[in-house]
Parts: sequence; structure tokens; C-alpha cells
Amino acid sequence: MHSPADRGGRIAAAWAKKGYWKASVFLAFTITGCCHYPKSHVSVLGPANASSSSSSSLTIVAYGDTRTGPWGLGDNQAQAIHGRVVGDILAHDGPIDAVIFTGDAVMSTFYLWEKAYWDCFLCQSNRFRSAGIPFYPSLGNHEVLSPAVPVIKSTTALQEPSGPKVNEKELAEAYDRGEEPTPAPPKEIQTEAGIRQSSDPGQLKKLEKYVNRGDADSATKFGQFERDVQQNFYAEPKDERCRLDANTFKKAYLSRAKYDYLKEVVNRGGNYYSYYSKVLRKGPIAVTLIALDTNCLDSPEQQKFFAETVGQSSGPIIVFGHHPPVAYGSPDGWPWDKVKGWGERDSDPLKSYFENPQGSKIVLWIFGHVHDYQRRSQRKGNGEVVPPVLLVAGGGGAPLDKNAASFQWQPPSWPNAIQQSAYSQVKIVLSGSGIAVQTRGSTQRDGSFGVIDEFTIPWPQVPAK
Repeated sequence: MHSPADRGGRIAAAWAKKGYWKASVFLAFTITGCCHYPKSHVSVLGPANASSSSSSSLTIVAYGDTRTGPWGLGDNQAQAIHGRVVGDILAHDGPIDAVIFTGDAVMSTFYLWEKAYWDCFLCQSNRFRSAGIPFYPSLGNHEVLSPAVPVIKSTTALQEPSGPKVNEKELAEAYDRGEEPTPAPPKEIQTEAGIRQSSDPGQLKKLEKYVNRGDADSATKFGQFERDVQQNFYAEPKDERCRLDANTFKKAYLSRAKYDYLKEVVNRGGNYYSYYSKVLRKGPIAVTLIALDTNCLDSPEQQKFFAETVGQSSGPIIVFGHHPPVAYGSPDGWPWDKVKGWGERDSDPLKSYFENPQGSKIVLWIFGHVHDYQRRSQRKGNGEVVPPVLLVAGGGGAPLDKNAASFQWQPPSWPNAIQQSAYSQVKIVLSGSGIAVQTRGSTQRDGSFGVIDEFTIPWPQVPAK
């Protein structure tokens, strides 16, 4: 018997043996410009950035959902939005102590093109490393990799595109049509439009080539491919999903990116995890970061880790991850939207943290997945809000969503969300007087970034243990 991971490794090895490495060579040519953004969009700071921070405050910046890749389906060479977001952070957020990332770094982490995608993403996130700023990521649904891999059948081979080349917006819309079919597929894993559970990398090489040319039909097929990858992943048992994500995290951020400082937080007792915590300190200011893996939020082990970390903390907490809390009764949403684990009822463990006394330690919950900026909370007036505050920071480069998603949940006593369809980044400054949050963004991919939201949070009254 071979494990799913072993099967995946054998597929990749077999492809390499047969010479399919040439696809990676092709992709390398398609993304040679990934890091070459216009100079006006690039800001580089030296390693003194982190060490020069004021001892009276601690600054954290949050963003996510870049969906980086060489094609016009998320952030890419032509859009260069991820580079603009990073440039705005480095230019306007002052001395920074940490950056947290809410997931969906790449469009796909599939074996055939993962190197090209991750290299394209890391060329921007590595700018923080060059500035001496630690980068703390979480994983999203586009980083998942199912061991049951769907690919295009030879019997329905892709044909040379005959239609007109479409623009990036139309290409992204064509992808979305494939990723989220209508009507929703049944719970059983199904395949459609020439997608099946077998292996033909030659067809995938054609697919990437045609998408890169701007062919809408090929973008839809790529969406179908990714849809099946995600459906298969979320059909896996919860512990297997956590294990697969731990492997992805280790491979992407430790082996490829070489963010060695992450090893101490994801390697616990010799085992690697995709969720973790980290205490940041500067003088009298301290905050606990908790990174959730919402792809396996229903894991009892992860929920126990979360509860113990919250219980043991003596100060404020910032929780971040990919999927925001889910309203399971919503008729909309797919398996990669309505992830398991948040709880059906408001009184279920994770949702109850938004209103119970123990949860008052948590000043901010920060998620992505929805491609916009949102603020959800109780409000006191005069720009001050009552913790906890739920933010969506999903404006890192993926095509923007016009509205908040219908499947999102918040406590029913909270007012409607503040929402802005904008590429954005969130600056969080913790000081002796409380927490100041400022969000900068742009509603247009080529527009100037400016302040789109500001508010303050008083220090919480942490309950006695």
C-alpha cells in the first residue's frame, strides 16, 4: 500500500523521467518578467527597517489573496498588483515588525507548474526578508493539493485556439466559470468537460500554453481542473487535509522560500503543522499571533491547539487564516467556500469566541478568501470599535469581488459590514494607548493607493485565568 502523498510523488517522478520537465522550462520563459515591475511600483528598504522600529509601538501589516501566476487569472506580470501592494506597505507603513498573510499566495500548487507559480510569488514576499521583516503566512484553498489528481484526457485533446484573444478580466471570468459550475455538483466527486482522474501532462502543457495566449475556453478548462483538485482535497478526512497542508507549507515556505524562522513555530515535537502561534514582543508591548489552517478547521487537534493557546495567553491575540466564518445555511458557496469546522450554531466552539469573555482577548480576526476589504464589529462611535473586530484582507491581487460573500457569518447583534472592493493592505499599530488600524487601498489596479478605513481598538479587559 502507498500513501496518497507517495502516489503523488510517484506521478511527479514519472513525469520527470519521461521528460515532462520541459513544461517547467516553458513556464520559466512565460514569467521571466514576474519580478520586473515598473520602478514607480517598487520600494526597497534595507535590513534596518525592522530594527529601527520605535520601542513604544509594535507594527503588523496584513494582506492576502494574491493568487500569483504567469497567466491572467490573478496577479501576474501585466497586472503587477502584488508588487504594488508590497511597495505601498514598504513606502507608507513605517517601521514594520511582522507581516501576516491570509493565504491564496498562488493560483495553483500543482506539480507541473508549482515552481513557476511560487517563484513568482516569492519574488515579492522576499522583499520583506530583504528589509529584515518576518513574513508569517497561512494557507488558502488555492494552495491545496489533492492526492487524486484530475487532468485532461487524451481522448478529448485540446485543439489549437481559434477564437479571439480575450483580455485579463475576461480570462479571469472564464476561469471562474470553470471553477464554480452551475448547478452545484453533487457531493460525489464528478468529472466534466474532459477532466478525469488520470494522467496526461502533455495535455496540461497545451492547456498552460493556450491560457497564456488568452484563450477563454482553455481558462475555463483550467478552472474545471482546479475545481476538481479542490473538491477532491476537501473530500479527504480532516486529519489527512491537515497532513497534506503541512507538507505544502513545509515545501513552499521552508524548503523553497527558506524562511527558516518559521521552523520554530511549525515544527513541534518533530512533527510539522500548517497552523501555529507566535508571540511578538517589543518593550512593554506583546501580542500573540495565531495562524489557523482553515482548510482543516474541523480537526480536533487544531481546535485543541487553538483553545489552549487562547487560554494560556495573558495578553491580546490576533488570529488570522484564509476562510472567514461561514453561514452554513446560505444557499451559495462551494466546498472551498463553506469549509467545515466553524460550527453550525452561534454557540459552537469557534463562533462562540466572538462574544464570550474568554474570546475578548482576541482583538482582531483577519481572513482573506473574499477579494475585498471588510470590517465587521460592534462600534462605539468616534472611530473607536469594541473588540473583537473581524477583518477581511483579501485584496492582494486576485480579481476583486464587488460585494461581501453571502456565505459569510458574523454575530447577529453586529451591524452590517463596512465593505470596499479594493486592492488593499492593513496596518496595525499596537501601543500603550491601544490599537490603531489603517487600511490603504485602490479600487483600480492602476490607481493610487490611499486611506480607505481607519479605526482604533481600546485594550481589552483580559479575564483572569
